[in-house]
Amino acid sequence: MAREITEVIVPSDLDAIPDGTTYKRMSSTEQTKLGTVEDSATADQTGGEIKTAYEAEANAYTDTKDTKLTGVEASATADQTGTEIQTAVLGLADADRVLVGSEPQSGEKKVYGVHLNASGNIELDNEDTAES
Repeated sequence: MAREITEVIVPSDLDAIPDGTTYKRMSSTEQTKLGTVEDSATADQTGGEIKTAYEAEANAYTDTKDTKLTGVEASATADQTGTEIQTAVLGLADADRVLVGSEPQSGEKKVYGVHLNASGNIELDNEDTAES
């Protein structure tokens, strides 16, 4: 049996190597783009798998949020009714309840914050533009 000898020439410039059917060249710019892909991402992920990964990230974020809101956010769901949300908010201690309702009429400005200043006077934070 005769052996076949193949001559291998290593190019001095790797850009001279053509793309094959299996192996493709990748520029450093393209390689950098891969750095933004999550470690566990796959090309065939289902919507459910992506949703699960997103919810895990969202839960990790919620766990680090301000503890005043933890009781509300930990049990929050996308399909909660207004009554369920109201019950959760009303269950907070008075000092932790920080919602402000504002229903401005035409020509009035929406209020989004109320606080006492150092002198004990009430100050309002409101929109710059009045309702039309």
